[in-house]
Amino acid sequence: MEQPNSRQVEIRKGDAIFISGDYQARALESDRAAQRFWHEAKFRLIERVAMPGKADRVLDAGCGSGTISHFLSSYAGNVTGIDSNASAIDYARDAFRAPNLEFHLGQFDDLKGDKPFDRIYCIEVIEHLYERQVAEVLSLFYKLTNPGGQLLVTTPNYRSAWPVIEWLLDRFALVAKLDEAQHVTHFTRRTLCAICQRAGWRVRHIGTFNGLAPFLAPISRRLALSFEKTEFLLNRACLQNLLFCVCTKEG
Repeated sequence: MEQPNSRQVEIRKGDAIFISGDYQARALESDRAAQRFWHEAKFRLIERVAMPGKADRVLDAGCGSGTISHFLSSYAGNVTGIDSNASAIDYARDAFRAPNLEFHLGQFDDLKGDKPFDRIYCIEVIEHLYERQVAEVLSLFYKLTNPGGQLLVTTPNYRSAWPVIEWLLDRFALVAKLDEAQHVTHFTRRTLCAICQRAGWRVRHIGTFNGLAPFLAPISRRLALSFEKTEFLLNRACLQNLLFCVCTKEG
């Protein structure tokens, strides 16, 4: 994780560069099999470690295009997606409609007066915030959660091949620029666990996913899915490219 410096006094209240509102939705339909598989893996991770209950009140923090919010709304009692990208919220509101699903444009602080949530999902958001801000956001999530509630966080793993992948993506302009422009705080398993615990959360399960499996998808989706299952079982031993952390708020 980055050491404190002058720029970490800043607070990010939105994307540093323009991100199309339909970015996550388009990624799920990409003609690049590896990219499509990479984004689909987040839904399978939720199914493995953090499925909501039918009575749960759920927050998708940093919901982007709303794809995960929509997925969660099929299982939870009520789902709120929030994001600071107006284009993303406009897309989500138009694309995904359900009686138990709503989208809000704004900052996480805007949720302070809301009824507490049972589960919070924060999928690849915290790397876009400065370290001190991450600590404050995770503490806010703790306050916004009912006793016994759960938090799922995912973020790139900088003790893996991810820095090389990130460099290649930036070098060949395959996605909107990541390093420094978007990703300003770099996490490892140890630093992610530590910052969650400092915010009051009890870490129940920390691991990695999206290792080699997505890159097998262009060869065979079936092979990639089979390999993904093996990688998940070995996640404590493998240095895969994304981290996940399941935390609970003890009552």
